[in-house]
Amino acid sequence: MLKEMPPTMDRLSSLRSEITDLRKLNTSFREQRRHSPIEESAAKQRAQRLTEIKQELSQLLTRPDSTAWW
Repeated sequence: MLKEMPPTMDRLSSLRSEITDLRKLNTSFREQRRHSPIEESAAKQRAQRLTEIKQELSQLLTRPDSTAWW
């Protein structure tokens, strides 16, 4: 079990960094008055990625079923 922790911690750190980057991009996007179709598409992709990160974090942080046979 302990051998699995460093990769998990590395992954959490990576996700945290990605979230920070996405927040910065979203802040910049909100500060603009008008958006090109490419910028709108990029904003939608960032929103989708944040949803994916949320799901991945949920999976990483969910404890295994204690009734499992292993």
